[in-house]
Amino acid sequence: MYKKMLVSLSAVLAFTAAGAVVAPNESARTASAAVQEGESTHETISGNTGSSLLVEGDIAFEYPGSNGVTLRGSVRLPDSYQEGQTYPVVILSHGVFGDRNQQGMFTSMTDALKQKGFVTVRFDFNGYGESGGTLINNSIKSEKEDLHAIIDYVKTLSYVDQSRINLVGYSMGGAATSLVAGERPNDIHSIALWAPAAILVDDAERGDFFGTKVDVNNLPDEVSVFGGMFTFGKKWFEDAIGLDIYGIASQYTGSAFIVHGEKDAVVPMSYSERYQEVYSKNTKLVSVKDGEHVLSGKPLEQAIKRTVNFLNNQNNRQN
Repeated sequence: MYKKMLVSLSAVLAFTAAGAVVAPNESARTASAAVQEGESTHETISGNTGSSLLVEGDIAFEYPGSNGVTLRGSVRLPDSYQEGQTYPVVILSHGVFGDRNQQGMFTSMTDALKQKGFVTVRFDFNGYGESGGTLINNSIKSEKEDLHAIIDYVKTLSYVDQSRINLVGYSMGGAATSLVAGERPNDIHSIALWAPAAILVDDAERGDFFGTKVDVNNLPDEVSVFGGMFTFGKKWFEDAIGLDIYGIASQYTGSAFIVHGEKDAVVPMSYSERYQEVYSKNTKLVSVKDGEHVLSGKPLEQAIKRTVNFLNNQNNRQN
């Protein structure tokens, strides 16, 4: 258990080093309006909004999510973008303690996808990054509802091909992605899961949250982890306990691609193997050599290359 706590803490430090929670800004809302109103986005793309999470080429947006919380995120258009044309989209969902950029993993994937003709959408879940809310109300249910909301937002974008909505989820975002794909399979073209954290259900039922132990029969209102670095609420446990995550996921019958680091000590490979069984013949599981839970260097390069190739093939594009 002590080793697991140290590994988890290392992952947390990697997550938090990538970006801090900051207040939203007015210029980001202006960029959002340009996108939703269908205006030319090229000037907006290169504009400086002052956001700590926007990178060059991003278009900021906001949209209501779970519990009425305002979600904030970034849209990136493909290199081949032309007004009046539609393009496949990839929505990326980050992991616990993360944000829309996910330690650079998602920005790197976005760079690769835009070269292949994809629109990409990255966003911060309720309580993370620049989105509203607090972690007290964050749970697998709230993240599932947030992702549903982002899909609804994507459906308002005139340059998105509604028949080619693809999802990529990492860690807890992967678990949320599997649930949403199972709940609205007709809307989703393909999915890619990176180290999907279905383990959160087992941990919740054990009363274990990153080394913090609780009595599941007498849940406290607040649960702090890593010496108070983060404080969640009882909803984290209530919404996970008894959740039939694989049963819901199995309702999705489209193509799935699963990536898992062979040295992942946070989410065991067995959870991805279970997803592979659930999705059966329509899925492929790739074990990334030397890959840990937080991918970097060559393991990240390989994961991105394989995932982009999968998405490219699924959306009938040539490499």
